[in-house]
Amino acid sequence: MVKAPISTTLIFQLGLTVPVSTLVYWFDPVQGYSFLLGALIYLVPNLYFTNYAFRYSGAKAARWVAGSFSLGESGKLALAAVGFAAVLKYVQPLDAKLLFAGFICLVVLQWFIAMRISRQLDETNKE
Repeated sequence: MVKAPISTTLIFQLGLTVPVSTLVYWFDPVQGYSFLLGALIYLVPNLYFTNYAFRYSGAKAARWVAGSFSLGESGKLALAAVGFAAVLKYVQPLDAKLLFAGFICLVVLQWFIAMRISRQLDETNKE
């Protein structure tokens, strides 16, 4: 049985973000909150996309599903751009390397989670 992929993904992402940010913050507070802000710039737009894209389901709603995916993706990109712009302009001091590291870590983690969930679904369908 496969758990809901969305909640699984969120749990793994938060499971990485919170401990790593806390650990890095312990050594250097600027780097710690820079990593956390980078991760949040990834997480918040993805939550928006998830909520927006999965509003509709079923064959009769195919047109609404496609439209909501398109608008959800556009909103996600806009939120990420605004998040980066706001953090880079208003947060000082900031470690830009750790900001982007937090963002990139969650992107890569999402790829691995998607692969794992895909394999689980394949195994479930074979049974």
